[in-house]
Amino acid sequence: MKKAAGILSIFLLLFLAGCSTVKSPEESNTKEQAVNYQSLPKREKRDIYFKFHKSKSKSDYAVSMTVKNNSKKDVRFYLTKFMIMNSYDSDLEISSGLHKVIVVEPNSKVTVNNLFDHISHMIFDDSSGYYYLDNNHLLANVR
Repeated sequence: MKKAAGILSIFLLLFLAGCSTVKSPEESNTKEQAVNYQSLPKREKRDIYFKFHKSKSKSDYAVSMTVKNNSKKDVRFYLTKFMIMNSYDSDLEISSGLHKVIVVEPNSKVTVNNLFDHISHMIFDDSSGYYYLDNNHLLANVR
């Protein structure tokens, strides 16, 4: 009985080790060497393009985003740092509810579905914009 339990334990350990995910060295290096978007010089930020797409549900909207990186660097974004703000109403600030970090490699693009959700149609009728980190990093207007 002890011998069977020992063999079963070894098989279980081997199975669990085989199911675990290990990052490749290239994937780990990409994330570690990535530059935070807000740290890029202004001229390099011009090589990063943002496209926001709203989709309507029954009573509200969701917003997805595509980031295209035409720079020569890996660029890191913290999704919780994306927000919708209004230049005339400082109380209006809607942050993304996604708690992920994305890295956009050079000459590639990444799409984030439902970056914002449950957004009222009134937000899109106003002078609001999509921002990253704070009101100094306007990415696009909501219209």
